Amino acid sequence: MAVHDELGGLEALAARLPFHPDDQAAVVALYERWCTSRHPKDLRLLELWLYCFVGRYFMIRMLRERHLSEVELEQLIGDTFLRLRRQLDSVREVDRFVSWVGTACRNAFLNYLRNLRRRPIPEPDDPPFEAHLVREDLARLLPVLAAAVERLPDFLREVARLALLEGLTYHEISRRLKRPPGTIRVYLSRAFRRLRQDPALQEFL
Repeated sequence: MAVHDELGGLEALAARLPFHPDDQAAVVALYERWCTSRHPKDLRLLELWLYCFVGRYFMIRMLRERHLSEVELEQLIGDTFLRLRRQLDSVREVDRFVSWVGTACRNAFLNYLRNLRRRPIPEPDDPPFEAHLVREDLARLLPVLAAAVERLPDFLREVARLALLEGLTYHEISRRLKRPPGTIRVYLSRAFRRLRQDPALQEFL
């Protein structure tokens, strides 16, 4: 998945908004309306705009970070989106909502860079996790993986099953479960972390 392909996907999502994603006045009006009415439709539009903003912000910033893997990029987008989604009520000045989102994205990116500097450099001949899986007997792996997915918490199980066992994409899972793509990304990231720690899967890692 190239960054420009994902940016194109974000543009398709942004096209579903009733206003241009850079129209700050319209975004603030939407946020103010949601704060007053708490209408589900307004919340869905707000989540859609928020995911598009966060996704585009990080993808543009990461064009200069050639070492960043797609998994790290997706996790950064998903974690930031979900955190801001939980904090929608914490904006004190409604007219500064867009600025609040932008500042939060900038801080998340700076935190990522600080953590990156402290990360140990892997050995050059250390193959990625995916390379180990390619060499394994899939006929033996799949039932073990399916059982490990069933051991996940309820809120992660269905997302992991659709992605790993049925091969659905983020957006297909989003449509199937009627949840924002950012939420799906975060859930999958958490599911992957838990699966990597599952004792039954250790021989495949």
